[in-house]
Amino acid sequence: MSGVLAAGLALALFASPIAARSGEPAPPPRPLACLARYYGVRPLEKDGAWYAVLPGGGRSLYDYGEERSFEERLRVPDLHDTFSVRYRRGPIHPVTDVDDDPGRIRHYPLFDAIYPEGGIVEVRLFGQSVEVHRKIAPALARVGKRLERAARTNATLTAFFHPLGHGYARRAISGTARASAHDYGIAIDLNPRLTDYWRWGRRASDPVIWKNRVPQAIVDAFEAEGFIWGGRWYHFDTGHFEYRPELLDPACYSDVAR
Repeated sequence: MSGVLAAGLALALFASPIAARSGEPAPPPRPLACLARYYGVRPLEKDGAWYAVLPGGGRSLYDYGEERSFEERLRVPDLHDTFSVRYRRGPIHPVTDVDDDPGRIRHYPLFDAIYPEGGIVEVRLFGQSVEVHRKIAPALARVGKRLERAARTNATLTAFFHPLGHGYARRAISGTARASAHDYGIAIDLNPRLTDYWRWGRRASDPVIWKNRVPQAIVDAFEAEGFIWGGRWYHFDTGHFEYRPELLDPACYSDVAR
């Protein structure tokens, strides 16, 4: 049984409605329970609201309880917001719905608690060294093994890793003041000569027109180990892969719709 499937099964049991019917305390919202399974946060209900108690003792409100625009959720998200756009695996296809950007909403207090400064290690992909946080290094190493097997029948895959783009890097997201996932060591970029980004070569007044050159085999290898792909975004970043296993688990989305 895969890690993602096992986590989903455990989550289904954890959030079963049987507990509520038997008079026991109601379970936390499924996305919050999912964060508990993947990251070790502790769900806490207090005064009618749910919180995530973070490693180290900090606490984040699960849901602000108000409708906000996508841009507002990008800037100041609650934990609920991070699941508000569903991530969909499968065959690669153009993304044409505005702000269909699953994973671009990031809750930085959670990242700060889960991926503290330090702990950066090297992982090799097709002979190239990349720095990432030690907590995601095993998953990235498994991606490398999948890709090596795929490259035995498709040698063109190796070009996307020679050279690699960023792994760990202290920088903000282009055009914003928000921290990048690279700042936490949980993202990796492929060869920039073979990938596409929605801001490159585009004036602010131009429409966003999705494009991609990354093959399905690379996307499948990363997604199988818990990495989301920026090519699944309307605001596409096709070289970008980011470790967010909770977004790949269908059980995590079961009650997010308002």
